[in-house]
Amino acid sequence: MKAILFDLGNTLIDDQDNPLPGALEMLTEVQNLRDDKGKLVALGLISDFTMPQTPEQIEPIKEEYYGILRQAGIAIFFEPLAQRVTLSTEVGVTKPHKKIFRTALDKIQPELLLHDGIFITENPDHIVAARQLGMMAIHVKGLGQPHGEVEKLVDLVPLIKHLVKFAPCCK
Repeated sequence: MKAILFDLGNTLIDDQDNPLPGALEMLTEVQNLRDDKGKLVALGLISDFTMPQTPEQIEPIKEEYYGILRQAGIAIFFEPLAQRVTLSTEVGVTKPHKKIFRTALDKIQPELLLHDGIFITENPDHIVAARQLGMMAIHVKGLGQPHGEVEKLVDLVPLIKHLVKFAPCCK
């Protein structure tokens, strides 16, 4: 199984929590992809979000985040949300720390390896870090950035299709 892990802000939604152009179309196309073994891919989100002051604050912060996903109309692609959404809020570290990627993959399926994950973000530093961990990663051109590996979200579809069929070695 492969897991496609997206960043949210400035990757799938804008600063007003509206889907970026092509986000819904891209998510619709990739949600039913199958890996090289015929298994459905899992879509997930990894986000840096409000850090709690106490453990009791974690659930309300997660619900606030889920509300953003519902408002943007993309929650449906990441259900069940508790399994497919990983926040710095609950992990205690921000991207690109290995722990947040590992936690996201473990929530989806504990035996997934880092190289089973494909991370997609507009942040080039996070792309470099994810690749250093052994993950596959795609840099989407963010607002104000001169370039990315893809310019538009819909351009992700053929790349994702290729990567989910690709079985990297375990090194």
